[in-house]
Amino acid sequence: MTEIPDINKLYIRTLQDLEEAVEAFGILPLFRNAIPGFSIEEHVAKEAWFESEEGVWEWKGPVIRDTGCAYGKFLGNKAVFISREFFPDFANWRRDGYDFDARYEDELASYKDKMLFDLLDQKAPIQSKDLKKAGNYGKDGKKGFDTIISRLQAQCYVIVSDFVYAKDRFGQKYGWGIAEYSTPEKFMGEAFTSQVYKRKPSESYARIFAHLRKLCPECDPKTIEQYLTRFQGAERPDGQKLWLVPSNPKYYDVITEFAVHEEIAWKQGSDKIRPGDIVYLYVGAPYSAILYRCEVTEIDIPYTGESEHVRIDKLMMIRRLEVYPKDRMPLSKMKNYDVVSVRCTRSMPLKLAAAL
Repeated sequence: MTEIPDINKLYIRTLQDLEEAVEAFGILPLFRNAIPGFSIEEHVAKEAWFESEEGVWEWKGPVIRDTGCAYGKFLGNKAVFISREFFPDFANWRRDGYDFDARYEDELASYKDKMLFDLLDQKAPIQSKDLKKAGNYGKDGKKGFDTIISRLQAQCYVIVSDFVYAKDRFGQKYGWGIAEYSTPEKFMGEAFTSQVYKRKPSESYARIFAHLRKLCPECDPKTIEQYLTRFQGAERPDGQKLWLVPSNPKYYDVITEFAVHEEIAWKQGSDKIRPGDIVYLYVGAPYSAILYRCEVTEIDIPYTGESEHVRIDKLMMIRRLEVYPKDRMPLSKMKNYDVVSVRCTRSMPLKLAAAL
């Protein structure tokens, strides 16, 4: 984009206005949010919001079809339009560079997520009601459809590709539009697949963050950062991320180390770990349980030694905050929170952290 539009001059009265806004701004939330003035809701004519037969709610499908943009619950579990120009970077950052199969193999996605994603990927594009039926989701079937489909949108593996309306016998549309789901790979094709992993996830985030700063120059950069990262993965509203980290007693006696020291060096298993994040240490057999809650105090410490059993590129420092009895959260209980094994550093499910 050569010219940054002025968000304060945005005014949406027609479908064309909305389509031009999505293309011009690149990222445009539907509802009010933490960034003042950065939404369609705040810049739409009153009659085009809820007070006419034709307005924003009916325009969502045409905007998606005409511009080829991505639409879904991408930020704060709220709907956002993201143009074809910016969505590959947004998805790369939100996926942390993983395609879905790799995410599942690294135990960063649950089996429930995989079942729904694989079904959707096989049948896309597919209306939500048909997807629920095909997967046996509902009152007498599997639970959690809305939660899973929202999470897959937030991670940018699933998008809304259209809204489909029922028609009466005269061919007139009626009722609310039914969401049709697809994957970005199928909806956008090579325009997406050739670009999505072109940069490092951190570089993609930097591009998105810089773009929003230009769009909203009067907004505090901290507010923009919090808006972008809030609820991303296992993250609390204050921005602090939670991690589940494995420890093998055969290779390192962490219990003895923490009995002597409050703070120890540990393998840094992710480039996204930051000081202040919380690490839950899962200690393997014979304990097979989460035994420690720690705070990350330092990251990116160079490691030049050699380890026979573990590849270590860099270290972090973690400070012991809490010690759990071995029967507090053994692996047998963790399975109730969609954690069936811990083989590598991964996001800590918020419901598992809450249970502790």
